[in-house]
Amino acid sequence: MIKSIFTKLAFLFIVAISFTACDKYEEGANYSLLTAKMRITNSWVSSSYTYETVLGTTTSSTSELTIEKDGSFTQVTTVSPFPASTTTGTWGFNSDKTQLLLTNGNTVDTWDIIKLKNKELKLKQIGSVLGSETTATIEYNAE
Repeated sequence: MIKSIFTKLAFLFIVAISFTACDKYEEGANYSLLTAKMRITNSWVSSSYTYETVLGTTTSSTSELTIEKDGSFTQVTTVSPFPASTTTGTWGFNSDKTQLLLTNGNTVDTWDIIKLKNKELKLKQIGSVLGSETTATIEYNAE
């Protein structure tokens, strides 16, 4: 009797995980027992930073992003040959947790989350500069 109840509970748990942990990110894991907040709070170092404009592609940039559990973040970005710039503020998700919102004062940078794993993060932002479309893609690895 107890074994039957345990088996049913285990089955329900697996079904619940299957429906709640389905991947919502293009390149993400199919299942995760960690919440999105647990996965994104980390110190991240860029392994690839690509900024595309009509003038060409820039890949000589680096970014270090620290996302804290308390809702704060620090980002240090270096675009050669300029000195590093540091941005601090608060972070959050949009309602369905498919976008990362980085708020600095009155400025909110919205990044689409392409991949969110425990040790890997990939973000993409499409914008416009002087009427021309720009695309920034950053791949991070956890420190």
